[in-house]
Amino acid sequence: MMTQRTLDQLEAALDVVRNDLSPRVEELAERSTDGELTTEESHEYAEIVRLNDMLGLLKLRAEALRTVRAVS
Repeated sequence: MMTQRTLDQLEAALDVVRNDLSPRVEELAERSTDGELTTEESHEYAEIVRLNDMLGLLKLRAEALRTVRAVS
């Protein structure tokens, strides 16, 4: 089972990854809206969106585990 410390570290790591990607995501989103993405950028943007979805699910899982531990 994960400890509270492990859950906190996982959540902090997920936040760091999101923050690191944020400027690039904003740039790609703007270029996408303007219809200016290259094929390579389009693939990059899709991959970042997929990664963001996965990170969101991991964060929800960590929060659910934290809730279960708090109730136990």
